[in-house]
Amino acid sequence: MKRLPIHLMFGAAALCCAAIAGYYAARLQRVEASSREIAAIGSHPPDQWRTRATARDDPDVRLAQAVALARAGQRDEAGKLYYDLSRLAPSGELGRVALYDLANMYLREAAGNDAQGPVRSPPLLEAAKARYREVLRADPGDWDARYNLERALRVAPEAQDTADDTRDIKDQHSINVRGAAPEELP
Repeated sequence: MKRLPIHLMFGAAALCCAAIAGYYAARLQRVEASSREIAAIGSHPPDQWRTRATARDDPDVRLAQAVALARAGQRDEAGKLYYDLSRLAPSGELGRVALYDLANMYLREAAGNDAQGPVRSPPLLEAAKARYREVLRADPGDWDARYNLERALRVAPEAQDTADDTRDIKDQHSINVRGAAPEELP
């Protein structure tokens, strides 16, 4: 009779271990299926993989699809996927990666390969700057986003308020005291 509780405890522990092992085995299968799908994206044309069900379910596969679409020149569809992914997990790593890739796509399209050359599309450049700023709000330590934002600002600097610069230097440094004119002060 004393052995029965001990056997029950070991049986319960074995059952718990089997449940945990089953959970991780199922998780491993999902990860392997996602990896196979991502590998297939790179080796097949977009028409063959765009409608698969796993692509809609797994955010990593959707991110790989967006990257492949951007490389294939289908920037509108890639932009939609990037935007959807950024809204799916706005504060997560996936959201930041999607925003960063979206901003990079806008920057490449707006400025071309030559960052010092003429800007082909100023609205896209402004959109790229806005996306880089969103990435930096989510993660201020993202040095890649900082560098690319600086690069975008070099291509098209922000317009600064010139009304403050037109004031006279004397007016900027004057001191107003009640009851005394500025000429009366030492």
